[in-house]
Amino acid sequence: MSAFPIDKCQIVWKKDVTSEIERNAILRELSHMALELQEAIDFTVKLSNKKTNEVKFWLGVDAETDFTLSIYYDSHAQAWGMLIEKMPTENSAAKVVGEIACMDPMTVRFLEEENILKTEPLNSQ
Repeated sequence: MSAFPIDKCQIVWKKDVTSEIERNAILRELSHMALELQEAIDFTVKLSNKKTNEVKFWLGVDAETDFTLSIYYDSHAQAWGMLIEKMPTENSAAKVVGEIACMDPMTVRFLEEENILKTEPLNSQ
């Protein structure tokens, strides 16, 4: 199995949701997940015609807050959604903090231009 093309992707961060320390920890974690990401891509597209599905990874980030990566295939857009989410707490609901953006495989864009903090290569760590 080939690995997910991390070198062709970027992370788009939402403004005012994560610290620099959290973003760096998430980047480090994602940079080591090429095989897992490819397995999720293959799984979601293979089953998308039968049933809507999603693969969710807990990110092993050493931070006070827990983060996940959710991957699903949108058969209408023929693209993947790859959302990085801050997990809910007693006082807040789950919140999208970023997304993986790629051209191959094509990803769906969720974050609006005015809500973007920055975009950086996924393999920058």
